[in-house]
Parts: sequence; structure tokens; C-alpha cells
Amino acid sequence: MKRTILFALIWVSVMACDEKQNATPQPEPQSTSVPYRKQTKIAASGAGASGADLKVDLREVNDSRCPKDVVCIQMGSARIKLNVSDATNSTEVNVDFKGNAKADSQAFTLSGQNYMLTVSELQPYPVSTQTPKIEDYKVNVTIEKK
Repeated sequence: MKRTILFALIWVSVMACDEKQNATPQPEPQSTSVPYRKQTKIAASGAGASGADLKVDLREVNDSRCPKDVVCIQMGSARIKLNVSDATNSTEVNVDFKGNAKADSQAFTLSGQNYMLTVSELQPYPVSTQTPKIEDYKVNVTIEKK
């Protein structure tokens, strides 16, 4: 009886550790750099996203991030305003960029389709001795179709 229980426990643990060989890896969404006031084409990734090219335009940046050569109590953030359009419609998307991947996303709807826009980087990073020109800003954006 003890052997049967031991065999059953071993069999259950082996089956629990069995990896799924048929799982298809999901491709990582590609980030695209969008310069200030230069409309950039981005392919939306995700379910059924083939042929879903969107145009993204960086319209405004209000940067209050802590400069890299200063010690701050808070890291600060940047308010980013983007205009996203497809062949027929456009919408404004506002993102509060804090440098945290989960917090730096914004859901939006365009032409009846739901999307998630994620900002992964905003350049240039502030330095206390320099004030960047608005034209120098560019943002790395990923758009996923939901």
C-alpha cells in the first residue's frame, strides 16, 4: 500500500512539472522612436493586428523628472501628449511617464478598436545645467491591439 501511494505521489509530481511543448511563444512588441512633431508609423501588435498601422505624433512634453545629476526626494514624471490616428480617425492619448513599465501605459479606443499604448523611454533625460529644446524630445512607444 505504501508503494502504491509513493508511486502515485511521484507520478503526480512528474505530471505537474511536465512542460507544455506545444506552447507558441508570443513575440515581444517592438518599440518605435517617435520624435517631437514628426508623425511616425507604428504597427500595432497583438491579437488580429495584421495590417494595423497607426500614425503617432508627439505633440507635447511637460518634463518634471529629477535631473540625473541631482539628488531628489521624488523621481518626478513627464506628462506626454500624443496624437494617434488610423486611416479615418484620430484621438489624443495622454501618458504620465514615471519610468515604471506598468504605470506608463494608457488604454485608448480608435475607430471602435481598443489599444494599449506604452511608453518605455523619454529622451533626453534632464540635466540640471541644461534645458533641452522641445524639438530634442523623442519617445519610445509600443501599441498593442486588445
